[in-house]
Formats: sequence, structure tokens, C-alpha cells
Amino acid sequence: MQKISTFLLSRKHYLLLLLITLVAYWPLTFHIFSLKNDALVYFLPYRYHISEAIQNGHFPWWNPYLYTGLPLHSDIQSGVWNPVVMFISLFTGYNLTVLQWELLFYLFIAAAGMFKLTKEFNNSVTTALIAATAYLCCGFMTDSGSIIPWITSAAYLPFVFLYFYRLLNNPKLNTALKLSLALSLLLTAGYPSFFIFCLYILLIGFIIWQVSHYKERSVKSLFLFSGITMLIFFLIVSPAVLSWWDFFDYYERGSGASLDRIQTNAFPPFSSLSYLFPSAVSKSHPLLQTDLTARNASTGIFIFLFFLLALAGKPKPVYKFISALILFSFLFSLGDATPIREWCHRFLPFMNTFRHPASIRVFTSIGIILIAAPTLNGFLSMKEPVTKNINLITALILILLSGVLIFYLPQSNLPDFSENENPKALLDKLSFADIAVLQGIIQILFISLFLLAIWKGFKKYIPALAIINSIVFCWMALPFTFISQVKTSVIDQYIASFPKNYPLNEIAKPVITTSTDSSTVSPLGQKKLYDKTISIQDHIITPTINSNYINFLKNNPLRTALNNYPFAYFSDTTVLSIVRLPDSGRIVLFERIGRVREINDHTTGAVSVLKFEPNKIELEITASNDGLLNLFQQYHHGWRAFEDNIEIPVYCTNQAFISVPVSAGKHSIQFKFEPHNFIRVAVCTSLLTLLLIAIFFILQFLKREHPTDD
Repeated sequence: MQKISTFLLSRKHYLLLLLITLVAYWPLTFHIFSLKNDALVYFLPYRYHISEAIQNGHFPWWNPYLYTGLPLHSDIQSGVWNPVVMFISLFTGYNLTVLQWELLFYLFIAAAGMFKLTKEFNNSVTTALIAATAYLCCGFMTDSGSIIPWITSAAYLPFVFLYFYRLLNNPKLNTALKLSLALSLLLTAGYPSFFIFCLYILLIGFIIWQVSHYKERSVKSLFLFSGITMLIFFLIVSPAVLSWWDFFDYYERGSGASLDRIQTNAFPPFSSLSYLFPSAVSKSHPLLQTDLTARNASTGIFIFLFFLLALAGKPKPVYKFISALILFSFLFSLGDATPIREWCHRFLPFMNTFRHPASIRVFTSIGIILIAAPTLNGFLSMKEPVTKNINLITALILILLSGVLIFYLPQSNLPDFSENENPKALLDKLSFADIAVLQGIIQILFISLFLLAIWKGFKKYIPALAIINSIVFCWMALPFTFISQVKTSVIDQYIASFPKNYPLNEIAKPVITTSTDSSTVSPLGQKKLYDKTISIQDHIITPTINSNYINFLKNNPLRTALNNYPFAYFSDTTVLSIVRLPDSGRIVLFERIGRVREINDHTTGAVSVLKFEPNKIELEITASNDGLLNLFQQYHHGWRAFEDNIEIPVYCTNQAFISVPVSAGKHSIQFKFEPHNFIRVAVCTSLLTLLLIAIFFILQFLKREHPTDD
């Protein structure tokens, strides 16, 4: 019992951060309101299918329902290679409640990571708690609720920077292993742009460190342990990287995005106002022509105050590097407002592979918090005489707040909150000017309390004031960007209403090819991603789509011709061009002209389903003569087919789907999706690497707990 008490007391600050996380994001904590947008129509259904496969004893290599068959393991954002998703899926299936607990976990990890990173720079626990809360509640976080990998990336970034900084200062094996784990989580669970941008930061930081410390003995050790870091990192992430690479030839964005495309959703310069008025930018304004996920950069007004104060000092070399990072990432996030994003697109590898420049503002936020922390720490500890400058900076902020408030006050027409009206309707009535005025008043109140605490000698209350400010403005932002007015339980009931496992009877339904799926996207999610009916889905949200499938969706004549065909069918006509399609019969478009004799053979007969699993489909056919059996599953080189256990070729037909030649008579036809052997080997290698790392840290822990006597 004493050991448990000691353990909890030694981690009381993390318990406090956990409490702050649960309070700041209380709608998720109590499951009162649901997540929305991409969280519902992309990340939840994908996790639902991953967990269902694992719960039924299958690895989620392939999913037959998503977009008429999708290699889940090759989707970089699906969650297949996310250890948290895999761990959760071992114990339960996904619904919105589970997804929201997962998101709360990432938010807590983000706060804990920033706490540790801030303390690493010799700041006090109090300063680290303020910094962690500011990061937890920053505008990037509250803007990103619907894009789970963005918040996941934000959770692991502080750990990457923490262990990288430790490795530079004191190269050791355990630090190298921790850095490799943090980098692995950032890549496999996050959004690619964050990993790419972070890697450039680490590379530049490493080079600068080497140049400035080239005479020191530790340089050789740093090279050694940096090499170990990269080796372990590659061993851990190899299954994910190889899975993504395996799909590259089919990838709809495989050749990189155009300059216009990568500028999509930049951070508007006018959104800099969010440093003072966080939620005002969530409303329409002529200077805010971008997505809601790209507008808020707030880090809390007190962090911003001490950041401005820090700029007046003489920073150490590491803070000069951080300041340069703040400037570069801020200019990058502005998109085409500066040439930085274009230069990176043209000259730096992998910078043409992602959109959303505004997402990079998370690096700006991390930098601002780290720069502000030492000045805040000095102020709270009274080690630095900063009172004069504080009065000056605070006065400047008050002038800015008052000026904006006065400017927008005549344009504001706040609704009557005393009316018994739907909260959503009241929020919708608020304009940019309304929120600017409302938040301006609240910020002035906080700043006034801050000044009062200084003048009256109540400085000990300032940390609580800063933390409360972050939480309050987090609460104000959530309804606009993070949560909907739908209850979590309603979404859970909606998901529970669909068929479970892999029912055979659904396969007999016709495959609808001409209707659009856009009408099925509701506040509850996308119906056709749950109902276990094989269908053509043209409401595409994942980038991991076979480019041939995109071409098929655009081919209206072919889609019309194939409309209402069953999942598996025998064709009676081979079509080599869509210019002249027959008026009747069942066709197959075969573009490999003259390759094999079987493509001109056709048959009739019966098809029934014997087994239907994520990675295996077994049919029983009775064919009148040799012919082609055609299946509505996307073509992928991982498919293998067998007729009575004898392998037969798999062709790409109908632009994006699969066909196999079958013999006359009654046969068992098996389709198996099998990833390349090098991916399976990589999985084993990765698991072995993680096991050895776990053993290493367990032995280290036991050694600390039971030191040997000299």
C-alpha cells in the first residue's frame, strides 16, 4: 500500500494533468456530445472495421466493404499500424465512445509530453503545468478534433523533441531507444506532414549541433547513438512503410500533389488575431477564406504575453534555434501568402506530398510555449526583474484588445441568451464581431486580474489564472470545431444497428454503381461504410484509393452498364472498349487484348458464397463451360485465386476490379488476399525489436529498484 501511495505521489503532476484534460474536454469525458466531420465519416468507420477484423481473429490486411475493397494496411491514416488502435481492438470493438476515449488519451499524452519538455529546460513544475495546459488547450488542438492523426502527431511531437534534445546533450542507449519509439509513433499513428517537417527540424538541429561542438569528444558518441536511433526506428516502422510503399503504384496521389493543391487550407494572416481572440476566427469573415481546421493559433494569452516579453531578452543558442523555427513554421503555414511553402515544394524531398500548410502551425505553438516558459519561470520565481517590461507588454496587449473590441462593438448584435432557444441556434447566430466583443471582454477581465495579482502581491494565484484562461477558451472553441450537438449515445446506437461480423446473405445483393453516396453522409456517419453491403462508394474521403477506381467512378457509361450486377457474376460478352457497349447481357471490360485465350470464353451458371472473411472469399460455382468469373473487389496484386486448390491467374477487369478464368463444372473458387512476404517478415522483425526494447527497459527498471551492492 505504501508503494502504491509513493508511486501516485511521485506522479501527482501527471494525475493533475489528467484531471485538467478531462475537465478541459468535458463533452468527450462525459460523452455528452459527439465528434464530427472526418472523425465520423473516416476515422471511426475505419477503426470500426479494424477492430471487427481483430475481434474475429483476422489481421486487417483487406476490407471488402470500404470502397468495394480496400487494402486497409496500406492506408497511412487508417490506424492499422497505430499501436493504440491495435491494443484497443484486442479488447473491444470501436464505437464513438471508444474513439473519444482514445482521443482523450492523445490529449493527455500531449499535455504530459509538453510538461516533460518544458521541465527539460530547467523550468519549475508550476511553469511546466502552465505550458502543458496551454498546449493541451491551444488553438491547433481545438481546431483538429475531427482529424485524429493531427492530434496524435501533436501528442508525440514533444516527446520527439525531448529525447532528441537529451540525445544531443548526453548520448546514451536508453535515450536513443526512446527517441526511436517516439519517432515511430509519430510516423505510424500521426499525419505524414508532421513527421516530414519534424525530420527536417531534427536534421538541421543535428547539423548545427555538430558544427558548434565538433571539437568535443561526445561527437563520436552522438553519431553512434544517432545511428542506433535510425536503425531501431526503421526496424519498428518497416511493416507500415513497406505496406504504404506496396500500394504506391495504385496510389491516387502517388506522383505528388500540385503546387495549387498543396496550398489548400493555409493559415490566413488575419487569423493571427486568434492569439488574442481564439474563437472569433471560427466565424465567417472576408479575410478567412479557409477551412475551420486552419484558423486558430492561440496558445493562451498569458503564454503569448510572456513570449512577447521573452523577445526583449538575449536568448541562449537553443532559444535562437527555436525562434528561427517559430518564424519559419509560421511563414510556411501561411501558404501562398509567402514564397516559403512554394520553395519547400520545389526543392525539398517529400514536401510535395501533403496539403494543409496551416497544420504546421503546431510547430509555431510549441516554439512559442518553449520561448515563453523561461521568462514565465523567472517571473514566478522572482529570479529575474521583469516587472517593468511586464507592465509595458501588458499595457500593449490591453490596448490591442480594447482597440479590436471598440472597432467591432458597433458591428456586434449579441443575441438574447436568456431566451429558451436551442444552444446550437444561439451559436449559429453569433457573428465574428459578436465573438470578438465577447472574448475581448473576457480577456480584458483576465488581464485585469493578472495586473491586480501583481500589484497586490498575489502572484501565487497567477498560475491558476493562466490555467483557467486556457481551459475557458478551450470550452468556448469546442462547439465550433470539435463537437456536434448529437449525443455520443445516439452515434453508438446507430453503429450498433448494423450487421455484425461478415454475413453471407448480404453478398447476394446487387452492387449499385450509378447512385451517389453523398446523400448517405449524415451527422451520424456514412451508412454504406457500416451496412456490410458491397457497393460502389463515390463519396471518397481517404487518399489511399486505387487510381483505377477513381477512373472507374468517372466512367459513367461503364458504371451504367454494370449497374445492379451481383457481387460475383459470369460474363457473356467481352468488351475491349467502352465506345460501343451492348444493350443487354453481362459484360466484362478486359483491357489486356490478346494476352490469354480465356478472355474470349464465356459461360452461364450459378454462384454461391461458402465463406466470406476480410482476407478470404470462398465461392462455389457451377459453370456450363469455361469462362470468366468476375468479382466486385478492387484489383490488387495481393489477390491470389484458386480453383479446387489449384492457383489460377487474377486479371484486372472493368478498369478497377478482378476476374479469374474458371473451368466448366462444379468447383470451389477461393480468393485470398495475401500481403507480400517482405511485409510479413517486417512484422516479425518489428515485433522482435519491440520485445527486445521492452526487455531492456524492464531490466533497467529492475536494476533501479534493486541496485546491486558494491
